[in-house]
Amino acid sequence: MAIHDPWAALQKPQAGVSNWDDPYKGNFGQLMAMKKANPGLKVLPSIGGWTLSDPFFKMHDPAIRARFVASVKDFLKTWKFFDGVDIDWEFPGGGGQNETLGNPQQDKETYTALMRELRTMMNELSAETGRTFELTSAIGSGSDKIEDVDYTAAQQYMDHIFLMSYDFYGGWSNTDLGHQAALRAPANKPDTNYTTENGVNALLAQGVQPGKIVVGTAMYGRGWTGVHGYSNNNPFTGTATGMVKGTWEPGVVDYRQIVNEYKGKAGWEYNYDATAEAPYLFNKTTGDLITYEDARSATAKGQYVLAKNLGGLFAWSIDSDTGDILNAMNESLTGGGAAPVDPVVPNHAPVATAADQSVTGPATVTLDGSASTDPDGDAITYKWTQISGPSVTITNSTKAKATFNVAAVTSNQTLAFRLTVTDAKGLSSTADVQVVNKAPKANQAPVVNQMEAVTLEAGQSYSLHAQASDPDGDALTYSWSVPANMQATGADTANLNITAPDVDTESTYTLTVVVSDGKSSVQTNVQVTVTPKAAETPSDEGNTPFDEGNTPSDEGNTPADEGNTPSDEGSATNSCDNPVDANASKYAAWSASKVYNAGNTVSFDNLVWKAKYWTQGNQPGFGVDAWELVSQVKFNWRSDVVYNGGDTTTYNGYTYTAKWWTKGDKPGSSDVWVKKGPATDCQ
Repeated sequence: MAIHDPWAALQKPQAGVSNWDDPYKGNFGQLMAMKKANPGLKVLPSIGGWTLSDPFFKMHDPAIRARFVASVKDFLKTWKFFDGVDIDWEFPGGGGQNETLGNPQQDKETYTALMRELRTMMNELSAETGRTFELTSAIGSGSDKIEDVDYTAAQQYMDHIFLMSYDFYGGWSNTDLGHQAALRAPANKPDTNYTTENGVNALLAQGVQPGKIVVGTAMYGRGWTGVHGYSNNNPFTGTATGMVKGTWEPGVVDYRQIVNEYKGKAGWEYNYDATAEAPYLFNKTTGDLITYEDARSATAKGQYVLAKNLGGLFAWSIDSDTGDILNAMNESLTGGGAAPVDPVVPNHAPVATAADQSVTGPATVTLDGSASTDPDGDAITYKWTQISGPSVTITNSTKAKATFNVAAVTSNQTLAFRLTVTDAKGLSSTADVQVVNKAPKANQAPVVNQMEAVTLEAGQSYSLHAQASDPDGDALTYSWSVPANMQATGADTANLNITAPDVDTESTYTLTVVVSDGKSSVQTNVQVTVTPKAAETPSDEGNTPFDEGNTPSDEGNTPADEGNTPSDEGSATNSCDNPVDANASKYAAWSASKVYNAGNTVSFDNLVWKAKYWTQGNQPGFGVDAWELVSQVKFNWRSDVVYNGGDTTTYNGYTYTAKWWTKGDKPGSSDVWVKKGPATDCQ
């Protein structure tokens, strides 16, 4: 929920809130001032309307609905002069401005759920603030609109239902003319569907409490032009050529313009349909016909409200009136100038709240309705009854918390219960809950993936990963068995870090891991082959005197141009430019479609690589974060490898040491590298 027009609501200077230092201007500023002057005034923002109702059709999704309800709560906590909200969904089931939206059955369920959850939120807010909040709804008055909502179920959460008993007829049809806000059907068309009385009767037929129904009056008219071909001097029997010129838009005329510019003026005839209780103006010369509401028709509606014990009258919209209609509404409900009758404070039904649950028998189950509330703070009584499932005995069935026992079962059983909460005035609501008594589930053993055999050189470190899962979601424990001469850490975790022992000849070891869920265990083995450590190539590096500044091959004195030598990057073919690990063939080849987890090893491009974390589709290589090189090979400087301070590399036959972190900076061309001397292994 958000403010649709901040300028009109908060910023536009208006009477009483026009000074530069007024903290709030606009409509909100005026409403705050009115509320301050009249503390008993109830002010509710209306959400939706003809052009902004699309979001309501998405609220069958509980998550979207919950987000909306939470935003309404935040809005009411922010703008404290509001006393609740009005929901103007036009219209559940369809027929609104967006003709593509509307699902009668789905919208019917959504409307009731929305009212229930808004009421629950307002009850919570009342408990937090000590204030009472009202929930109302403006609704379509046609029986085709009313039948798409279950007002019998929804009314318990609502304070008032505003029946929009207007817009029955208008310029959208040039052939079907009628009174736009009539109380009853006209004599010439007694089967008219769209009347105030028909809308009220449709609500009463659903069982809506009369005191919650508020009848609407219209402070504007609708009309046509070019009306012709009528009979019996009744223009509503004719045909129009288009919409009458409006005050703000074609076909719609404000009441103030009707009385100031048309009524009593030359060419205009005033008529009143006493059967329908509806006035209209007609200009025979132009064929302009305007159907509207006036003081007489508003008075008739007020008398009807009193006769039916309805909730009252409301109007749309106050800025179009001269005061005639508003005064008539007031006088018709108060007996004509008599002192206003003290309003009857409506009683609100309590809200029953209870939750579903699951148990595994034998067990004692507690049915908990203690979260139920009453909007008026009335004391409530509780009644738990079983409505389906194997019969059980309920203990404390008239308490907020009741209990019953269930035995062990061999297949799941579902039991249903109903909580009824009732206030002191007899209003009640219900909540149905289900309790599932689950059969004990046979334990399923863990699943462990077979690890691939590994070949290591003596002294090489490696991480073995036991990839395991449990179908039941149980926590797993790990226990590794490792040969005595092999160093290892993490023997009680999924990741075992080992160091290959020294060997004189190639040796194969079997390591075992047992994975347990506490009830069942699974064992798997992995073979680790260890090869003797390769003999180091004799080198006189470090023993041969070397004066970097005086050697004939010192950089800068040699006639060779570093960038043009045959061994320049990309043209060399020796093993340091394209290193090969003889053990790579012992590992499974990397596959783009396969998922790899941390510790998994693969072969790619004649080298062995190990995954750092979960990865799929990331090709192993230098500079690829998901993979680290396992093969112990020597290679020349590469532009895609990260070097940290102290790391060494070879380039164009020389050895270089990095001063600090670097990537892509070519040795010999950047200050990050220190040239140490001729390379002895990669040339």
